Amino acid sequence: MESSLPISDRIWFTSFSESPIGMAITDLQTGLYVEANEVYCQWLGRKREEVIGKTTVDLGIYSNLSDRDVILSKLKTDGFVLNFEVPLVTKTGETITVLFSGKIVEGGKYLLSAGQNITALKEKENLANALQKELKISKELFESVFRLNPAAVSLSNAETGRYDDVNEAYCRLIGFSREEIIGRTSHDLNIWITKLDRARLMAEVQKKGWSTGMEASIRMKSGEIRHVVSGNTLLNHDGRITLLAILIDITEAKQNKEALEFAVKERTKELNRILEDLQKTQDQLILSEKMATLGQLVASVAHEINNPLAAISAFSEQLQNRLTGFGERLLEIRQCMGKYSDSDADEIIRWITELFQVKPKTHNFAETRKIKKNLESLFHSTGIDTAYDLADRIVDLGVSDYILENTNFVLKLKNTPILSIILNELHALRSIESIRLAVERTSKIVYSLKNYGRMDRGSVKIPTNVVETIETVLTLYQNKMKSGIECIRLYNANPVVSGYPDELIQIWTNLIYNALQAMQFKGKLTVQVEETNTDVEVSIKDNGPGIPTPIQKRIFEPFYTTKEKGEGTGLGLGIVKQSVEERHKGQIRFYSEPGQTVFIVSIPKL
Repeated sequence: MESSLPISDRIWFTSFSESPIGMAITDLQTGLYVEANEVYCQWLGRKREEVIGKTTVDLGIYSNLSDRDVILSKLKTDGFVLNFEVPLVTKTGETITVLFSGKIVEGGKYLLSAGQNITALKEKENLANALQKELKISKELFESVFRLNPAAVSLSNAETGRYDDVNEAYCRLIGFSREEIIGRTSHDLNIWITKLDRARLMAEVQKKGWSTGMEASIRMKSGEIRHVVSGNTLLNHDGRITLLAILIDITEAKQNKEALEFAVKERTKELNRILEDLQKTQDQLILSEKMATLGQLVASVAHEINNPLAAISAFSEQLQNRLTGFGERLLEIRQCMGKYSDSDADEIIRWITELFQVKPKTHNFAETRKIKKNLESLFHSTGIDTAYDLADRIVDLGVSDYILENTNFVLKLKNTPILSIILNELHALRSIESIRLAVERTSKIVYSLKNYGRMDRGSVKIPTNVVETIETVLTLYQNKMKSGIECIRLYNANPVVSGYPDELIQIWTNLIYNALQAMQFKGKLTVQVEETNTDVEVSIKDNGPGIPTPIQKRIFEPFYTTKEKGEGTGLGLGIVKQSVEERHKGQIRFYSEPGQTVFIVSIPKL
């Protein structure tokens, strides 16, 4: 939209919208913006339509309202403001610094504002001030470290080798006073056993700019020989290249080096043997704990498998009995369909085909009663005698909505037994679906048991789906939970981590079974999976009695248990903590109070 601003003083408004600096015009009487160019709007992080017709107070652009008062005061007294630094707040809440200038134009009717965004310049200025302050601190710190360092430190001219300064430790090391050292070279003081030592040191420093760990032997003023290890670097000090050298006296250490190395070598061998024994023992304990838990699951899983197998057996027997009368049903269907014209027969077949494709739908008790009454009413109105029985069967088969939506279908079949035949066939289809679900259930249990039963303590992490490992455990405990546990799954993410699948299953097994035992298998179990920027978090919460406060600090201790003898080894949570923190580089924590306990496992994301 073009501005309708009637301004005659065009010198202020030439190329207003194309100006590389931010410009805006406000009505002095109302304080409302009447124009703002693109640069000005970009400062505020707003579109032009969001600015025009608003005041600075409406937009909340002043970080400090006193700045607005100062600008208004200067305009009132001088008619203009020149190069006034003011912080402004953008739409997103970010603060920028603007170098603001303004002038009253058109006889006091408008304020023409112009400025530049100097945020970057202010940041550089602040950074420069901070660096200057830091440089001063660094210089003072260097001086303190130089003087107070227990190691021998010296500064010397890299070209001439003359000492510029040394600390007290350096004087003690070579046995000369500071006055005897300053201005002289190491050759003058004859401290090097061979010239090769210093030449070798300087060659490495000049090549890399630094050296460290170089051993050498030096001669004290008294003639005593000392062994040192040095660290050296070149730095620019007072405008010229200076060698900073740090010497550490290792004479006593060097004399005992061979004996120490031998002792360390023997001790390392012994520790390696102990570590191998501990590792074997730990693996055996982990295996024992896992086998103990597996033993608890066997009876439960056997029962859990028997249930779907029994269903499969029952439904398959029904289907077998059904199929033995297939010929009779064909004859009956042929007799029924022979009463219809070809077009009616085609329409009936189409309805039947659609009916068999309907997804079964269940209803609550109140809805079921209402639907049955509607079906009975429909059948009574069409003269079907077995209205109640048909309504009950249709609701059980989950196709009541389709029947009620296709009443013509019922009318065409009212005088034949074909509707009952169709429902019998549909019942057979439901039996097949039940068999398929039972097979899937059994397969899932077997798969979960197979995953749990693996004893591989892998040495290499692999991408592992966290939810799948949790589901493996929940599947195995399904039989123990179904009679008294409400299991709530809150999978707000489906993350993959780099981990050891078998150990993750063991972690969830211990935490979930502990929760079930705490609730005595009666209560609510909540398993939640979340994903943060860096981690995957799994929380397992129960509404049991909680962990007593005196016990909480000991629950991760190996062999500590509050369970009855024979119910636990005390290894479970210790194994969990080790696997989470050492093997998966994660973290485990818990919160407990009367009526609630939650364990939270955090594992780094893939």
